[in-house]
Amino acid sequence: MPPPSPAYQVSEVQAQQILELAHAAVTAETLEDLARAILPGLVEMMEIVAAVLYVDEPRLAPYSFFHRGLQAETVLMVESFCNVHFQQLKTHAELSPVPVSLPFQGIAQLYLFPLRTRAGLPLGLMGLVSLHRDLSLPPMLQEKFWPMIANVVDDLLYHRESEKRIAHLNTYLTISSMIAQALDLRDVLEAVLYFAMDALSAEAASVMLLDYSKENLRFYTAEGPSAPVLLTATFPANQGLAGAVLQSQQSEVINDVQHDPRFYGKFDAESGFQTRNMIVIPLTAGEEKIGILEVLNKIGGQLFTDEERLLLQSIAEEIAFAIRNAKLFEVVVKSYCKQRQGQMSCKGCKRPLGSWTPCVKYREAGLEV
Repeated sequence: MPPPSPAYQVSEVQAQQILELAHAAVTAETLEDLARAILPGLVEMMEIVAAVLYVDEPRLAPYSFFHRGLQAETVLMVESFCNVHFQQLKTHAELSPVPVSLPFQGIAQLYLFPLRTRAGLPLGLMGLVSLHRDLSLPPMLQEKFWPMIANVVDDLLYHRESEKRIAHLNTYLTISSMIAQALDLRDVLEAVLYFAMDALSAEAASVMLLDYSKENLRFYTAEGPSAPVLLTATFPANQGLAGAVLQSQQSEVINDVQHDPRFYGKFDAESGFQTRNMIVIPLTAGEEKIGILEVLNKIGGQLFTDEERLLLQSIAEEIAFAIRNAKLFEVVVKSYCKQRQGQMSCKGCKRPLGSWTPCVKYREAGLEV
């Protein structure tokens, strides 16, 4: 589309409408708020049939698409045009907003205008759908309003990313603290599963540990509908998604579990629980393979993200060492405390194991070993 004519006159009403839209935009707290604030106003001010906001940026997964006024049968078409146009925009810095014809109330024209970050990188698109082939825009809209909207989008994404990082850091610190305070293996794992499910909005989670032969995985603890079945189950350590991740030692996000040939569906069949997607994390203490942490089924049918996988991975080694230490303590308790001392409680122990942390914790709590 050619640039607007210099003779274009912005009416006082239009100028006031643009200022009101700008004020609504800068007070938006989310992308959803921004779309609700500006799209209806653009439709009214420009006397067009629809307006679109499309944001495609690495901080989103995969992108966000908002519209006002599109008919249901044209939404996917316009969304597809936005995807294609944005990919072209990334390789053609000066791509012009050529109108695209749409089967909309007869034949309408879709105009897509680029949104760029302050550094000039493609960020998204503003779209206007008009019944007129020659859409004339106020210069103020292109020269001031579009860049301002791009800056607002960029800022909202930055704050959104910052809030996610803070939330993930809080989750990490909480789980780390719970692990440090846990008195036995089950305490450790219950704390891990609870916070993993809460932080990732998941329906279920489980921890599988290798047995002493290192040949089988056993569900040591589980949370969710299938827990009663899982807690009595074992399976070969080289089978299923868990076995694959254990062998590769590479964490994975699997968002289409039922079509993954590695999926071990036996437990779904026995429990009635259907696994849709999952994150699988290997638990390794140093070079020793300990087991697997799984988080299953994102609530609301959403997909797990690589960012969530990295969050779990960041605490996996700490979890693994806590499990190894707790298992070691169990062995020490059985071989030293109960057999040699005949003690059934740590309270009043006359021959403690020096300053060993688990031993100190149990004595201070006065719990049974």
